[in-house]
Amino acid sequence: MKSRSGILIVMIALMAGGCGAPKVTTSYRNMAQQAVAAGNFEAATENWRLYFEQQLLEGNEVPPAYYAEAAKMATQANQSQLALNWLEQAQSLNYSDSDMYLNLAALYEQKKNLSKELAALEFFQANYSDQPELKKVNARLFEIYSEINEREKALALWPSLRVEDRQQEKYLDPYFSIQKKLKNEAVCDSVAEEILALNPKHVAALEWLGIKYYNQAENRYQSEMKKYEENHTRVQHIKLTQALKTVTADFQKSLSYFKPLWEMDQNSRYAAYLVNIYTRFEDPKSANLYRKYLE
Repeated sequence: MKSRSGILIVMIALMAGGCGAPKVTTSYRNMAQQAVAAGNFEAATENWRLYFEQQLLEGNEVPPAYYAEAAKMATQANQSQLALNWLEQAQSLNYSDSDMYLNLAALYEQKKNLSKELAALEFFQANYSDQPELKKVNARLFEIYSEINEREKALALWPSLRVEDRQQEKYLDPYFSIQKKLKNEAVCDSVAEEILALNPKHVAALEWLGIKYYNQAENRYQSEMKKYEENHTRVQHIKLTQALKTVTADFQKSLSYFKPLWEMDQNSRYAAYLVNIYTRFEDPKSANLYRKYLE
């Protein structure tokens, strides 16, 4: 029904041509607005196209706001390239409103044109900071900055993201990656825990915590053993015994991260950690199960 009514609306506009050009162009625009009211965005888009063509033939200037309005109809009609053309035409005529830049950004994202999407979002951020869509824009900007390795810009945006966004793996994952590159270990520890609460099979988070507790345990083991070897006293032996309890607990934590990693990927790197952990546990049988995977 919508396509038939669209054809009818266009035909009525064409029939109006005998009454003079100004009425024709007015009719095309009026018919587009009537089609929108009827929910027929295909007909609205076609009438806007005819309106622009007629104005061009007659050498008339088109208000840039009309291109922006028409682009919304084209988007609703799933004619994204036409919508983008009209939005860019409005932009070239120095027209600007918040919706236009949101729509431009969405279309550029659809076209995978990252640089132009970024420009549209940054323009929105700089000029429409009072709009409710700013939080959504900031979230998308955070993703882009993370992707193009603009770490400082991404981190500057992080506090402005909505709380619910900062609790999603989609945003926590790049935030974690940035913090790792900046070697902010305490932040990485807490973010890794947050990620694993959402996704227990997140490889990077599992590796981070597995290695953290392994190194913590191994370094303390080596330090305490060295102290005891240098001073074989009863007091030092008591200290060693107490320290080894903490060492064992940290190795157990490390194991809890490396076991799921091993289940997902039986590679030699994970095998090396597992061999060493079970060696510290004085469990040669378990250590040998993984030793055969060492290169």
